[in-house]
Amino acid sequence: AAAIAAAHWLQAAADITAETTGLEPTQIVEEADNIEALAHATPTIVLEQLNSGLTPYTTITGMIAEAMIVAEGRIPDIDDLCERIDQAEQLADQRQDPRLREALREEIRTTPLDPMRPAQDLLEDLLDGIRGCWLLYQEDMEDDDDAFADAVRAEANANRDRLT
Repeated sequence: AAAIAAAHWLQAAADITAETTGLEPTQIVEEADNIEALAHATPTIVLEQLNSGLTPYTTITGMIAEAMIVAEGRIPDIDDLCERIDQAEQLADQRQDPRLREALREEIRTTPLDPMRPAQDLLEDLLDGIRGCWLLYQEDMEDDDDAFADAVRAEANANRDRLT
C-alpha cells in the first residue's frame, strides 16, 4: 500500500517538475541522477507505466509479482529478457568492444527489484525518485522546499482519482 501511494506521489512530483523544466515526466528521475546518484531505473519504469495509463495499483502489484516470480527462480517475461540481451549484443557489435559485451551482459537483470524484498526495495526506489524530482525542481526554481511540497501536494490531491 505504501508503494502504491508513493507511486502516486512520484507521478505528482514528476508532473510538477516537468512543468518547470520542460522535460517529459518520464525523463525527470534519470535527469536528476546527473545531479546526485539515485536509484533511477525503477522510478522511471513506474513513471513510464503510469504515463501509459496504468494505475499505481496495477503498476506496483505487477512489479512486485514479477519480482516474486524471480525469487522462485523463474523468468517473468522471457521475450523481454531476450530483447534486452539482443539490444546489448547490438550495442557491443556497434562499438566493437568485447569488454562492453560482458559488462552489458552483467547488467541485465530479470527484475529491477531485489527479489528477496521487492516491496521494500520498490518503496525505497520510489522515495528516491521523489527526491530526484525535488533536486531537479530546486535546480530550476530555487524556491524554498515548501514551494515544491505545496505544489506536489496540490497535484496529488487534484489527481487522487488515479488511486481508484
